[in-house]
Amino acid sequence: MGVYKRPDSDVWWYEFELNKKRYRGSTKTTSKRDAQAVLVDKRREAQEDQQQDRLGVKRSTLYAIALKWLEASETTHADHKNNLSRVRKLFGDELVQEGKGWTLKEGNRPGLPKDLMVHEITQETLVTLKGHRMKEGNSAATINREISLVQSLMGYAQSLSIVMPTKPIIWSERRNRAASLKMKESKGKLRWLTMEEEQKLLKELKRRVKPGDRSASDNLDLVTMLLDTGARYEEVAGLRWPQVDLEGAVIHLYRSKVDNEGGVRMTKRVLAILKHRREETRGRTFVFPAHVITGQGTTDWDRADDCRGHATGAIQAAIDACELNDDPTLDRVTPHTLRDTYASRLVQAGVSLLKVSHLLGHADESMTKKYAHLCPDMTGREAAAVLDGLHAD
Repeated sequence: MGVYKRPDSDVWWYEFELNKKRYRGSTKTTSKRDAQAVLVDKRREAQEDQQQDRLGVKRSTLYAIALKWLEASETTHADHKNNLSRVRKLFGDELVQEGKGWTLKEGNRPGLPKDLMVHEITQETLVTLKGHRMKEGNSAATINREISLVQSLMGYAQSLSIVMPTKPIIWSERRNRAASLKMKESKGKLRWLTMEEEQKLLKELKRRVKPGDRSASDNLDLVTMLLDTGARYEEVAGLRWPQVDLEGAVIHLYRSKVDNEGGVRMTKRVLAILKHRREETRGRTFVFPAHVITGQGTTDWDRADDCRGHATGAIQAAIDACELNDDPTLDRVTPHTLRDTYASRLVQAGVSLLKVSHLLGHADESMTKKYAHLCPDMTGREAAAVLDGLHAD
Protein backbone atom coordinates (compact mmCIF):
# COMPACT_ATOMS: atom_id res chain seq x y z
CA MET A 1 0.00 0.00 0.00
CA GLY A 2 1.15 3.56 -0.70
CA VAL A 3 0.79 5.41 -3.99
CA TYR A 4 -0.11 3.71 -7.26
CA LYS A 5 -1.52 4.38 -10.71
CA ARG A 6 -4.64 2.90 -12.21
CA PRO A 7 -4.30 1.40 -15.69
CA ASP A 8 -6.61 4.00 -17.24
CA SER A 9 -5.19 7.07 -15.49
CA ASP A 10 -1.99 9.14 -15.29
CA VAL A 11 -2.98 10.45 -11.84
CA TRP A 12 -1.51 8.83 -8.73
CA TRP A 13 -3.80 7.34 -6.08
CA TYR A 14 -3.09 6.69 -2.41
CA GLU A 15 -4.12 3.74 -0.22
CA PHE A 16 -3.24 2.83 3.35
CA GLU A 17 -4.68 1.18 6.46
CA LEU A 18 -4.79 2.65 9.96
CA ASN A 19 -6.27 0.84 12.96
CA LYS A 20 -8.02 -1.64 10.65
CA LYS A 21 -9.64 1.15 8.64
CA ARG A 22 -8.75 1.48 4.97
CA TYR A 23 -8.27 4.86 3.28
CA ARG A 24 -8.16 5.30 -0.49
CA GLY A 25 -8.41 8.24 -2.91
CA SER A 26 -6.94 10.30 -5.71
CA THR A 27 -3.93 12.53 -5.04
CA LYS A 28 -5.02 14.66 -8.03
CA THR A 29 -1.44 14.88 -9.30
CA THR A 30 0.68 13.14 -11.96
CA SER A 31 3.87 13.73 -9.96
CA LYS A 32 4.96 10.75 -7.81
CA ARG A 33 6.85 13.03 -5.43
CA ASP A 34 3.80 15.24 -4.92
CA ALA A 35 1.62 12.14 -4.57
CA GLN A 36 3.84 10.83 -1.76
CA ALA A 37 3.52 14.19 0.00
CA VAL A 38 -0.28 13.91 -0.30
CA LEU A 39 -0.08 10.41 1.18
CA VAL A 40 1.80 11.76 4.23
CA ASP A 41 -0.83 14.48 4.68
CA LYS A 42 -3.68 11.97 4.36
CA ARG A 43 -2.08 9.68 6.96
CA ARG A 44 -1.75 12.60 9.36
CA GLU A 45 -5.36 13.65 8.74
CA ALA A 46 -6.55 10.08 9.27
CA GLN A 47 -4.73 9.91 12.61
CA GLU A 48 -6.24 13.24 13.66
CA ASP A 49 -9.70 12.16 12.50
CA GLN A 50 -9.55 8.92 14.48
CA GLN A 51 -8.40 10.75 17.56
CA GLN A 52 -11.04 13.44 17.18
CA ASP A 53 -13.70 10.85 16.43
CA ARG A 54 -12.98 9.30 19.83
CA LEU A 55 -13.59 12.76 21.29
CA GLY A 56 -16.79 13.21 19.30
CA VAL A 57 -15.20 15.66 16.83
CA LYS A 58 -15.46 15.15 13.05
CA ARG A 59 -14.83 16.79 9.68
CA SER A 60 -17.49 17.99 7.24
CA THR A 61 -17.98 20.08 4.13
CA LEU A 62 -19.61 23.47 4.60
CA TYR A 63 -22.28 22.44 2.07
CA ALA A 64 -23.27 19.43 4.20
CA ILE A 65 -23.51 21.76 7.19
CA ALA A 66 -25.69 24.16 5.16
CA LEU A 67 -28.11 21.33 4.29
CA LYS A 68 -28.32 20.29 7.96
CA TRP A 69 -28.87 23.92 8.96
CA LEU A 70 -31.69 24.30 6.44
CA GLU A 71 -33.35 21.13 7.71
CA ALA A 72 -33.02 22.21 11.34
CA SER A 73 -34.23 25.77 10.68
CA GLU A 74 -37.24 24.84 8.53
CA THR A 75 -39.58 24.83 11.52
CA THR A 76 -37.87 27.61 13.46
CA HIS A 77 -37.32 30.23 10.74
CA ALA A 78 -40.35 31.79 9.04
CA ASP A 79 -38.14 32.92 6.14
CA HIS A 80 -37.05 29.37 5.28
CA LYS A 81 -37.63 29.85 1.54
CA ASN A 82 -35.39 32.90 1.56
CA ASN A 83 -32.72 30.84 3.34
CA LEU A 84 -32.95 28.21 0.60
CA SER A 85 -32.27 30.91 -1.98
CA ARG A 86 -29.34 32.30 0.04
CA VAL A 87 -27.71 28.87 0.32
CA ARG A 88 -28.16 28.23 -3.41
CA LYS A 89 -26.41 31.50 -4.20
CA LEU A 90 -23.61 30.86 -1.69
CA PHE A 91 -22.65 27.62 -3.43
CA GLY A 92 -23.04 28.94 -6.98
CA ASP A 93 -26.42 27.44 -7.86
CA GLU A 94 -29.20 29.40 -9.54
CA LEU A 95 -32.85 28.87 -10.48
CA VAL A 96 -33.32 29.72 -14.16
CA GLN A 97 -36.70 30.06 -15.84
CA GLU A 98 -37.09 27.71 -18.78
CA GLY A 99 -40.42 27.66 -20.54
CA LYS A 100 -43.21 27.28 -18.00
CA GLY A 101 -41.01 26.19 -15.12
CA TRP A 102 -37.78 26.76 -13.25
CA THR A 103 -34.61 24.68 -13.54
CA LEU A 104 -31.81 24.46 -10.98
CA LYS A 105 -28.49 25.24 -12.65
CA GLU A 106 -25.62 24.04 -10.46
CA GLY A 107 -22.44 26.09 -10.63
CA ASN A 108 -24.16 28.71 -12.78
CA ARG A 109 -22.54 31.58 -10.86
CA PRO A 110 -19.47 32.13 -8.66
CA GLY A 111 -19.75 30.58 -5.20
CA LEU A 112 -18.03 28.35 -2.66
CA PRO A 113 -17.15 24.79 -3.81
CA LYS A 114 -19.51 22.16 -2.44
CA ASP A 115 -16.55 19.96 -1.48
CA LEU A 116 -14.95 22.73 0.60
CA MET A 117 -14.26 21.36 4.09
CA VAL A 118 -15.07 23.59 7.04
CA HIS A 119 -11.53 23.32 8.41
CA GLU A 120 -10.13 24.35 5.00
CA ILE A 121 -11.94 27.70 4.95
CA THR A 122 -9.48 30.58 5.06
CA GLN A 123 -9.64 34.36 4.97
CA GLU A 124 -8.54 34.19 1.32
CA THR A 125 -11.44 31.84 0.50
CA LEU A 126 -14.01 34.36 1.71
CA VAL A 127 -12.18 37.42 0.39
CA THR A 128 -12.33 35.79 -3.06
CA LEU A 129 -16.08 35.21 -2.64
CA LYS A 130 -16.51 38.84 -1.59
CA GLY A 131 -14.60 39.94 -4.70
CA HIS A 132 -16.91 37.92 -6.96
CA ARG A 133 -19.97 39.51 -5.39
CA MET A 134 -18.52 43.00 -5.81
CA LYS A 135 -17.90 42.30 -9.53
CA GLU A 136 -21.53 41.16 -9.83
CA GLY A 137 -22.59 44.59 -8.56
CA ASN A 138 -24.01 43.43 -5.22
CA SER A 139 -24.47 46.17 -2.63
CA ALA A 140 -22.43 46.24 0.58
CA ALA A 141 -25.56 45.23 2.53
CA THR A 142 -26.16 42.20 0.26
CA ILE A 143 -22.53 41.09 0.55
CA ASN A 144 -22.61 41.50 4.32
CA ARG A 145 -25.71 39.29 4.55
CA GLU A 146 -23.94 36.54 2.61
CA ILE A 147 -20.85 36.79 4.81
CA SER A 148 -23.15 36.64 7.86
CA LEU A 149 -24.67 33.46 6.42
CA VAL A 150 -21.20 31.85 6.24
CA GLN A 151 -20.56 33.02 9.80
CA SER A 152 -23.85 31.44 10.95
CA LEU A 153 -23.07 28.16 9.16
CA MET A 154 -19.64 27.97 10.76
CA GLY A 155 -21.13 28.68 14.15
CA TYR A 156 -23.63 25.88 13.55
CA ALA A 157 -20.78 23.59 12.49
CA GLN A 158 -18.92 24.35 15.70
CA SER A 159 -22.02 23.44 17.71
CA LEU A 160 -21.97 20.04 15.96
CA SER A 161 -18.32 19.47 16.99
CA ILE A 162 -17.00 19.89 13.45
CA VAL A 163 -13.26 20.56 13.02
CA MET A 164 -12.80 24.32 12.58
CA PRO A 165 -10.08 26.31 10.73
CA THR A 166 -6.81 26.66 12.63
CA LYS A 167 -6.58 30.37 11.80
CA PRO A 168 -9.45 32.61 12.97
CA ILE A 169 -11.55 34.38 10.35
CA ILE A 170 -11.63 38.20 10.50
CA TRP A 171 -15.33 38.85 9.98
CA SER A 172 -15.36 42.53 10.87
CA GLU A 173 -12.44 44.64 12.00
CA ARG A 174 -12.66 48.42 12.09
CA ARG A 175 -8.90 48.79 12.40
CA ASN A 176 -8.22 46.50 9.45
CA ARG A 177 -10.74 47.32 6.73
CA ALA A 178 -8.67 45.63 4.02
CA ALA A 179 -8.79 42.24 5.77
CA SER A 180 -12.34 42.61 7.07
CA LEU A 181 -14.93 40.58 5.22
CA LYS A 182 -17.88 42.78 6.12
CA MET A 183 -18.13 46.07 4.29
CA LYS A 184 -19.12 49.48 5.56
CA GLU A 185 -22.69 50.11 4.47
CA SER A 186 -23.58 53.53 3.14
CA LYS A 187 -26.49 55.05 5.03
CA GLY A 188 -27.52 56.99 1.94
CA LYS A 189 -30.58 59.19 1.72
CA LEU A 190 -33.96 58.02 2.89
CA ARG A 191 -36.12 57.39 -0.17
CA TRP A 192 -39.90 57.31 -0.06
CA LEU A 193 -42.62 57.80 -2.65
CA THR A 194 -44.56 61.01 -3.00
CA MET A 195 -48.31 60.66 -3.56
CA GLU A 196 -47.73 61.47 -7.23
CA GLU A 197 -45.10 58.71 -7.51
CA GLU A 198 -47.40 56.24 -5.76
CA GLN A 199 -50.19 57.01 -8.21
CA LYS A 200 -47.82 56.53 -11.15
CA LEU A 201 -46.69 53.16 -9.83
CA LEU A 202 -50.22 51.88 -9.12
CA LYS A 203 -51.38 53.11 -12.52
CA GLU A 204 -48.52 51.23 -14.22
CA LEU A 205 -49.27 48.05 -12.25
CA LYS A 206 -52.96 48.35 -13.14
CA ARG A 207 -52.06 48.82 -16.82
CA ARG A 208 -50.22 45.51 -16.76
CA VAL A 209 -53.25 43.56 -15.50
CA LYS A 210 -54.63 41.50 -18.37
CA PRO A 211 -57.12 38.62 -18.62
CA GLY A 212 -55.53 35.29 -17.78
CA ASP A 213 -52.58 36.79 -15.90
CA ARG A 214 -52.94 36.23 -12.15
CA SER A 215 -49.40 37.43 -11.51
CA ALA A 216 -50.05 41.00 -12.66
CA SER A 217 -53.19 41.43 -10.54
CA ASP A 218 -51.40 39.93 -7.55
CA ASN A 219 -48.57 42.44 -7.97
CA LEU A 220 -51.05 45.33 -7.85
CA ASP A 221 -52.72 44.01 -4.68
CA LEU A 222 -49.41 43.20 -3.00
CA VAL A 223 -47.88 46.64 -3.65
CA THR A 224 -51.01 48.36 -2.33
CA MET A 225 -50.84 46.28 0.85
CA LEU A 226 -47.13 47.05 1.31
CA LEU A 227 -47.86 50.78 1.02
CA ASP A 228 -50.69 50.65 3.57
CA THR A 229 -49.22 48.24 6.13
CA GLY A 230 -45.49 48.99 6.19
CA ALA A 231 -44.94 45.24 6.33
CA ARG A 232 -41.82 43.56 5.01
CA TYR A 233 -42.26 41.97 1.59
CA GLU A 234 -41.94 38.40 2.91
CA GLU A 235 -44.54 39.09 5.62
CA VAL A 236 -47.20 39.89 3.00
CA ALA A 237 -46.03 37.46 0.31
CA GLY A 238 -46.24 34.61 2.83
CA LEU A 239 -49.43 35.79 4.55
CA ARG A 240 -51.83 32.98 5.54
CA TRP A 241 -55.59 33.41 5.80
CA PRO A 242 -55.67 32.41 9.51
CA GLN A 243 -53.65 35.59 10.12
CA VAL A 244 -56.37 37.75 8.55
CA ASP A 245 -59.33 38.98 10.64
CA LEU A 246 -61.71 40.53 8.11
CA GLU A 247 -64.39 41.23 10.71
CA GLY A 248 -61.98 43.09 12.98
CA ALA A 249 -60.03 44.54 9.99
CA VAL A 250 -56.72 43.39 11.49
CA ILE A 251 -53.77 41.48 9.99
CA HIS A 252 -51.72 39.46 12.46
CA LEU A 253 -48.18 39.49 11.12
CA TYR A 254 -45.44 37.20 12.32
CA ARG A 255 -42.30 39.33 12.60
CA SER A 256 -39.52 36.90 11.68
CA LYS A 257 -36.80 39.48 12.37
CA VAL A 258 -37.92 39.95 15.98
CA ASP A 259 -39.66 36.59 16.51
CA ASN A 260 -43.00 37.98 17.62
CA GLU A 261 -46.45 38.82 16.30
CA GLY A 262 -48.02 42.21 15.72
CA GLY A 263 -51.46 43.35 14.66
CA VAL A 264 -51.79 45.80 11.77
CA ARG A 265 -55.05 47.67 11.28
CA MET A 266 -56.34 47.54 7.70
CA THR A 267 -56.97 50.64 5.63
CA LYS A 268 -60.17 50.71 3.59
CA ARG A 269 -58.43 49.72 0.37
CA VAL A 270 -56.55 46.86 2.04
CA LEU A 271 -59.80 45.58 3.54
CA ALA A 272 -61.44 45.72 0.09
CA ILE A 273 -58.52 43.84 -1.47
CA LEU A 274 -58.57 41.10 1.16
CA LYS A 275 -62.35 40.63 0.98
CA HIS A 276 -62.09 40.17 -2.78
CA ARG A 277 -59.12 37.80 -2.48
CA ARG A 278 -60.89 35.78 0.21
CA GLU A 279 -63.61 34.89 -2.30
CA GLU A 280 -61.11 34.10 -5.07
CA THR A 281 -58.80 31.92 -2.96
CA ARG A 282 -61.37 29.72 -1.25
CA GLY A 283 -59.76 26.45 -0.18
CA ARG A 284 -56.24 27.89 -0.23
CA THR A 285 -54.00 28.58 2.74
CA PHE A 286 -52.18 31.62 1.41
CA VAL A 287 -53.45 35.08 0.50
CA PHE A 288 -50.92 35.22 -2.36
CA PRO A 289 -50.59 31.71 -3.85
CA ALA A 290 -47.59 30.58 -5.88
CA HIS A 291 -47.72 31.18 -9.64
CA VAL A 292 -47.26 28.88 -12.60
CA ILE A 293 -46.76 30.01 -16.21
CA THR A 294 -49.63 28.85 -18.43
CA GLY A 295 -48.67 30.48 -21.71
CA GLN A 296 -47.07 33.48 -23.37
CA GLY A 297 -47.73 36.36 -20.97
CA THR A 298 -50.26 34.40 -18.90
CA THR A 299 -50.01 32.92 -15.40
CA ASP A 300 -52.27 31.16 -12.95
CA TRP A 301 -52.04 30.02 -9.36
CA ASP A 302 -50.19 26.77 -8.87
CA ARG A 303 -52.28 23.75 -7.91
CA ALA A 304 -49.90 23.15 -5.01
CA ASP A 305 -51.04 24.96 -1.87
CA ASP A 306 -47.94 27.10 -1.54
CA CYS A 307 -47.20 30.80 -1.12
CA ARG A 308 -45.89 33.28 -3.67
CA GLY A 309 -42.52 33.62 -1.93
CA HIS A 310 -39.78 35.98 -3.07
CA ALA A 311 -40.82 37.09 -6.57
CA THR A 312 -40.18 40.81 -6.94
CA GLY A 313 -38.87 41.00 -10.52
CA ALA A 314 -42.14 42.15 -12.10
CA ILE A 315 -42.72 44.74 -9.35
CA GLN A 316 -39.22 46.13 -9.83
CA ALA A 317 -39.81 46.25 -13.59
CA ALA A 318 -42.96 48.33 -13.04
CA ILE A 319 -41.04 50.66 -10.71
CA ASP A 320 -38.36 51.18 -13.35
CA ALA A 321 -40.98 51.66 -16.08
CA CYS A 322 -42.41 54.56 -14.07
CA GLU A 323 -39.00 56.25 -14.29
CA LEU A 324 -38.76 56.33 -10.48
CA ASN A 325 -35.08 55.41 -10.72
CA ASP A 326 -34.11 57.85 -13.46
CA ASP A 327 -32.76 60.50 -11.08
CA PRO A 328 -29.15 59.47 -10.18
CA THR A 329 -29.13 61.84 -7.18
CA LEU A 330 -31.84 59.81 -5.42
CA ASP A 331 -31.57 56.39 -3.81
CA ARG A 332 -32.88 53.49 -5.87
CA VAL A 333 -36.56 52.62 -5.45
CA THR A 334 -37.14 48.95 -4.63
CA PRO A 335 -40.05 47.03 -3.06
CA HIS A 336 -38.50 47.87 0.35
CA THR A 337 -39.06 51.57 -0.45
CA LEU A 338 -42.78 50.94 0.06
CA ARG A 339 -42.08 50.15 3.72
CA ASP A 340 -40.05 53.36 4.07
CA THR A 341 -42.90 55.26 2.40
CA TYR A 342 -45.36 53.98 5.01
CA ALA A 343 -43.10 54.96 7.90
CA SER A 344 -42.14 58.34 6.44
CA ARG A 345 -45.75 59.39 5.93
CA LEU A 346 -46.68 58.49 9.49
CA VAL A 347 -43.73 60.39 10.94
CA GLN A 348 -44.45 63.43 8.79
CA ALA A 349 -48.05 63.35 10.03
CA GLY A 350 -46.85 63.54 13.65
CA VAL A 351 -46.95 59.88 14.70
CA SER A 352 -44.16 59.33 17.25
CA LEU A 353 -41.06 57.35 16.36
CA LEU A 354 -41.86 54.94 19.21
CA LYS A 355 -45.27 54.14 17.73
CA VAL A 356 -43.84 53.81 14.22
CA SER A 357 -41.18 51.45 15.59
CA HIS A 358 -43.90 49.19 17.03
CA LEU A 359 -45.89 49.30 13.77
CA LEU A 360 -42.83 48.32 11.75
CA GLY A 361 -41.96 45.47 14.12
CA HIS A 362 -38.45 46.76 14.78
CA ALA A 363 -36.43 44.77 17.29
CA ASP A 364 -34.64 47.93 18.42
CA GLU A 365 -36.23 51.39 18.53
CA SER A 366 -32.94 52.87 17.31
CA MET A 367 -33.69 51.29 13.90
CA THR A 368 -36.46 53.86 13.46
CA LYS A 369 -34.17 56.84 14.05
CA LYS A 370 -33.47 57.19 10.32
CA TYR A 371 -36.93 58.78 10.05
CA ALA A 372 -36.26 61.31 12.84
CA HIS A 373 -35.19 64.14 10.51
CA LEU A 374 -38.67 64.11 8.95
CA CYS A 375 -40.12 65.63 12.13
CA PRO A 376 -37.26 67.87 13.42
CA ASP A 377 -39.40 70.39 15.26
CA MET A 378 -42.28 68.14 16.41
CA THR A 379 -40.90 67.79 19.95
CA GLY A 380 -40.31 71.53 20.14
CA ARG A 381 -43.88 72.22 19.09
CA GLU A 382 -45.22 69.86 21.74
CA ALA A 383 -43.05 71.50 24.43
CA ALA A 384 -44.18 74.98 23.42
CA ALA A 385 -47.83 73.89 23.46
CA VAL A 386 -47.43 72.48 26.99
CA LEU A 387 -45.83 75.67 28.30
CA ASP A 388 -48.39 77.88 26.57
CA GLY A 389 -51.11 75.84 28.25
CA LEU A 390 -49.58 76.47 31.68
CA HIS A 391 -49.62 80.24 31.15
CA ALA A 392 -53.02 80.47 29.54
CA ASP A 393 -55.57 82.69 31.30
